[in-house]
Amino acid sequence: MIENIRNRQGLLIFMIGLGMLGFLIPYDAVMALFGQGGSRDVGEVAGVEISALEYQSELQERRRLGFTGDQLAAEVWNDLTSRIILQDDFDALGLTVSNEEFQEIIFGNGYSPYINRAFYSNAENKQFWKQNFGAMLNTSQGKSDFLSYKRLIVEKRKREKYDNLITNGIYANSLEGESDYLQANRKVSFKYVLKSFVTIPDSAVSVSDSDVKSYYRQHKSDPEFKATAGRNVTYVRISVKASTDDAAAIERDLTELKGAWASNTTSDEEFALTVNNGSYQALSLKEADVETDINEAGFFDGQVGDFVGPYLQGQNYRLSKIVGFSEEPDSVSCRHILLQATNALDETEMATLIARADSLKGALRAGATFEDLAAKHSDDPGSKANGGFYDFFTRGRMVAPFENFCFENKPGTVEAVETNFGVHLIEVMDHTKSMRKVSVAVIDRPLTPSSETLRNAKKDAREFAKSANDKDSFMSAAGDAGYPTNIASDIRRGAISISGLRNAAEVVSWAFNSEEREVSKPFLIDEAYVVAFLDQVSKDGIPPFDHVKEAMRTGATREAKADLYVSQMGSGTLEEIATAVNTKVLTTTNIALKFPTIKTAGSLAEPEVVGLALAIPIGNISQPIVGENGVWVISPISIAEADEKTDFLTEQSNLLARARGAATLRVSNAMLEAANVVDNRSSN
Repeated sequence: MIENIRNRQGLLIFMIGLGMLGFLIPYDAVMALFGQGGSRDVGEVAGVEISALEYQSELQERRRLGFTGDQLAAEVWNDLTSRIILQDDFDALGLTVSNEEFQEIIFGNGYSPYINRAFYSNAENKQFWKQNFGAMLNTSQGKSDFLSYKRLIVEKRKREKYDNLITNGIYANSLEGESDYLQANRKVSFKYVLKSFVTIPDSAVSVSDSDVKSYYRQHKSDPEFKATAGRNVTYVRISVKASTDDAAAIERDLTELKGAWASNTTSDEEFALTVNNGSYQALSLKEADVETDINEAGFFDGQVGDFVGPYLQGQNYRLSKIVGFSEEPDSVSCRHILLQATNALDETEMATLIARADSLKGALRAGATFEDLAAKHSDDPGSKANGGFYDFFTRGRMVAPFENFCFENKPGTVEAVETNFGVHLIEVMDHTKSMRKVSVAVIDRPLTPSSETLRNAKKDAREFAKSANDKDSFMSAAGDAGYPTNIASDIRRGAISISGLRNAAEVVSWAFNSEEREVSKPFLIDEAYVVAFLDQVSKDGIPPFDHVKEAMRTGATREAKADLYVSQMGSGTLEEIATAVNTKVLTTTNIALKFPTIKTAGSLAEPEVVGLALAIPIGNISQPIVGENGVWVISPISIAEADEKTDFLTEQSNLLARARGAATLRVSNAMLEAANVVDNRSSN
């Protein structure tokens, strides 16, 4: 064997190297590097290619920093495309974020919408993240993470500045304010005859297939019919859940584990790591928390070493062991001055810092304020600005020596405490009311389907997919099996969720790489096998006739109805016209061009009708008007002019607010369209 290994040492080195690569580089990034069987590019922006490796690396970095959520992939993609599109503008405008500005945003009172949304959403989160950012500066890995956060925050902040420049560059003048005022306050009253489209039966007109196609040729480029690249699918979910036999097997396994755990001589954690194929936790529970939990209610009635369970907690079967009782505050507040160490293992340096802490403690006794000393001497950027104060925090939020001192000493106690950050001069400020706590060691086993259950579900899904080779057989098979069907329309490339399905990236990728009327293979998603049927493929631009056939037929029918009644309503008095079309003369009053909906005429606004009512002479009868709700003939009765006004500041302000509210989105969409963004993520 050794001789064979020597003869193949080149292959051995290659395999070891490949194994190290797999260990060091995330799977997604490796697959992206080799193209995942397809193109190595996931898209293109303004002629600049975005590689799969670049995209996946950025996505993995965000996840490493703790960002999660269904929209994370979309956010990373948007950041990459925006960076390419806007970098030249940033450079030309000189948009930068100085270190001083960054520090003020993170640790001071500087405002950034992104920071407030992502980190400082409330006072508790703000305190936690300020403390967290400050703590990062004390270790090598922490500094690396801090720089990663900084790169992201600086990039977001530059975009915020760019958007602010756009927003603040928009203005509404007094003439626009005056026009808006007149449109809202100049009002007309008029009589009218309306033949509503909804009162005309479709049978009253004849619309042939050629008429529909003619209407399609005339209107296919109208904005309302413009198609965007998308997919429509119908899918079924074949649930994959743990069976009662699976649950019973997990419960039996944990029950058998009790005896071995009771006789264990190693630590509870070491024991769990050797026998557990689930997860191990060490918990500290308050009495009030377990009193209402039927599974854990016995904790405070037991003794150290007693077991509780197994019992079902959420989606896990749990076996718990009581390891201790205590009575202490639920949370504490404190203030501190950090004297940071360059090497906390250096006894000489730590002794020097202890001496400095004693000097500061003496200064406090001599009358110095803690706030002044913290501002001058503390190396904790997350708290020095507010006098070193940390509001109420629970166990697990601070390093052990720090929190042990705060929980175990009375308010008012001031002492120096050593941690791996250096020396802290801590004053305990306040405790919440003391309460009983129990410490428990927990072994969790997730309630998951067994391999046999998974095999049976996959078999069912495969048989279903094979039996459905068209839409009729797909729907029929779903009905026979009792699988509910779902419809997802207008799916966009790169979407990660669709209607009724949260983690749908695989289905989206399949849909954008398949032909219409194909049936997918089963996808295991969210504890279910999903089988999809591709109903429709849409591309950007003019829609195919078959995709909008019914909408075009509706439009052609409406047009035929309008032509029919325009010819019948062309002459006579209003009363004569009303009689001719079997309706009545009605009156509407005080209608403004800004709000052109006529309540008694239908739900759609009628700007052309109201505009003509304000334009033609009082008492005149209009020609037939094809409106949104039907065919109109109108006769103005009176016009109430708007009150004279010289100041239109309110109208200007309202116009400005509306324009600015949508400005950045409109500009962003226009730039993306001009950059010819190609998104191939779903096919990689």
